[in-house]
Amino acid sequence: MERVPDVLIQELLKHTMRLEHKVLQDASDPDEWLMILNEREKLIEQVQDLIKDVTALTKSNIEVIKQIHDINQRLVSMMDDRKAVVQNQLNNIHRSKLAMNTYNESGPNAYGAFLDRKK
Repeated sequence: MERVPDVLIQELLKHTMRLEHKVLQDASDPDEWLMILNEREKLIEQVQDLIKDVTALTKSNIEVIKQIHDINQRLVSMMDDRKAVVQNQLNNIHRSKLAMNTYNESGPNAYGAFLDRKK
């Protein structure tokens, strides 16, 4: 019979692998990532509550935790890359918006005539 920490650690591995699968998909929704991350966070807290001492872990648990850690390291870099792409898109939108506001600024409308603003 498996002990409760073993089950929780296996569940954590499943959630981590599911998150990796979602992040690897090009059209995945980051909101789905957040749901999985929240579930993982709850599992991590449960495991931490059950295991106060590292000596309570079996060798198989330690191997699974190492595997989870390796996946997490890859996920962090992939998520940072996706975040950079989205940030770049937001910056481009912001620049376009500023340019449009510059051309469409509110002021006297001369219907194509040139108005010299210098006095």
